[in-house]
Formats: sequence, structure tokens, C-alpha cells
Amino acid sequence: MSQSSYCEIPAGRIAYARCGTGRPLMLLHPIGVDRSWWGEYVESWASSHDVIAIDMRGHGDSSAVTSSITLADHATDIAAVLRKERVADATLIGVSMGGMVAQRVAIQFPELVGAMILCATAGGFPDDVRPRIRARGDTSRQGAMPEVIDDTIARWFAADTPRPDLVAKCRARLAADDWFSWSANWEAISRLDNLAELRAVPQPALVVAGDADASIPPAVSQKIADALPNGRFVSIPGAAHFGAFDMRETFAPVFDAFLAELAQ
Repeated sequence: MSQSSYCEIPAGRIAYARCGTGRPLMLLHPIGVDRSWWGEYVESWASSHDVIAIDMRGHGDSSAVTSSITLADHATDIAAVLRKERVADATLIGVSMGGMVAQRVAIQFPELVGAMILCATAGGFPDDVRPRIRARGDTSRQGAMPEVIDDTIARWFAADTPRPDLVAKCRARLAADDWFSWSANWEAISRLDNLAELRAVPQPALVVAGDADASIPPAVSQKIADALPNGRFVSIPGAAHFGAFDMRETFAPVFDAFLAELAQ
């Protein structure tokens, strides 16, 4: 990924990188990792798209989270970057938490969004699930990231992943993360409740799920496509939660076909 640029926000700064020419794409990563996970996609997309890859607040080169944060706050950060770069009508591509934030951008700032690809993500959770999500971190204490790494890896990757190098990369990234940022972002995810508002989002959207996703089952992602007036759902056989990255050869043609439709 290219060198960071920065967008100043009231809570600090958002790091991002921009490259390529063509229709604008905004790439939003899952919780706990950073924009570098999009690197192999950027190599392909930069020849036909104007690509902006973000480090969301509490991740990568962006400012740490120091108090409570919401998915709406993340959406405001994304909108600030798009406006700074004078980009509108962007296609937002988000995996997991990135897909949740992409939904919020479309809800709160529809003038900035032309379409969405929402992968391995949810639009809301049953109330009995929310405490389990919050328990993946704890803002009330100074925890240690190694205590959550094994469980996180088990949810995100299949045991027989074709990309063990990405498992090693993920372990290293998680170990270097800030505990409070991690915990506060899980609290934000636990409050996810977009589905009713998505019914007023007219932009075309592709919702992609892995049928082996242990973190967000396909039926949960399907509800996003059902809520969106112009949503389409695709399930990828054998894909785990991070399938967009460790099965890129399978996911990329699905993404590219949708992007080609948008260009027509």
C-alpha cells in the first residue's frame, strides 16, 4: 500500500492511501486489522478505479480510540475523508465491521455513496447475542491482546485455510493492537442496528457471505440484502469469515462482475 495521507477529525486523524484512476472505490477493513489487507485487491483495481483504502479509527496509522465510539462515528470519519478528497458517488467495499460502517455511510451520507459491496457482515443482531459480542473486549480494564487472539483466529479462518501466511499476519496485527480501541469497537459492533434504515437506501448493493463463516452466518448477511431495495445476495461455498482475503481468487471475480455492471 502507498504512503499514508491523513484527514484531521475532532478525535485525531484518519490515515488512508489513494491510488489509481477511474470510478471511485472506498475500501473498509474488518475490526482489528488495517488497510494493508486490501493490498492484493488494490494491485488489480488501481488500473481501472480510483481506490481509497482507509485505516478506521483505532486501527493501523489512524488515531487510537480513547472514549466510547459508535459505527455512526466511523461513518462520519469516512465521510470526512471522502469530502477532503472531493469524492462522491463512491462504491464502498467493506468486510465485517467495514461492511457495517459502509451501511452507516449510505444511511447518513447518501450523497457520497454510489453502490456497496458488503461482505461477511451483518445489519443487526438479536438482543441476546449483543452481550457475547461486547465480551470480546472490555473497556473497563487494561487487558492484553494475546488473551483474545486464538479465539479470534478460530472465528475468522478455517483450520485448513489456503493462506496460512494471512493467519500469521493476523496474529501479528492483533498482538500489536490497542486493547481499548479493540474493546470500544466491539462495543460499537454490539449496538449494530441498521436493518430498518436500510429500507430507505436505494443504491445497488451486493451482499456476499461465506457458507462456512463461523462469525457471521450467511442467514444474517441475507437479511441485509432483503432489507435493501436493490440488494443482491451471493453465498460462497467453503468460505470462512476472512474468505475475501484467504480465498481472493474466488471472491475477486464476484466483486469484479458487480463492479463491471456498475460501469455499464
